[in-house]
Amino acid sequence: MEMVQKEVVNSSSKSKRGPWLVHRINKDGRVVTRHRFPSDQERQRNCERERNRRSMARKIFSGLRAYGNYKLSKNADTIDLLKALCEEAGWHVEQDGTVYKKVSSEMAQKEDKIDLKLSLSLAS
Repeated sequence: MEMVQKEVVNSSSKSKRGPWLVHRINKDGRVVTRHRFPSDQERQRNCERERNRRSMARKIFSGLRAYGNYKLSKNADTIDLLKALCEEAGWHVEQDGTVYKKVSSEMAQKEDKIDLKLSLSLAS
């Protein structure tokens, strides 16, 4: 009986056999780059963690599409989700990321009708 070893191919950048580049800032404020050589077990755990993260995001997005009435594209990411949540909460998000509160016509009329009365009473 012949045993066949199966090789898992992943498209992530961490699946390469080479070292990982680690950029750190030292006390002087300079960026120091070091090479890190993770074990095969660590690489496998990272691949599994990424797979689980993607799976969970996929389930969240599909649930929001089905039950939350969010208009998210098939390949929506977290930025699209945040934009949809901001729109629901009454905030408008521009293309460049600027966020400001939506003002409806009813709100503008209510603000015009607000009359502030202050009274001051002195105790004797």
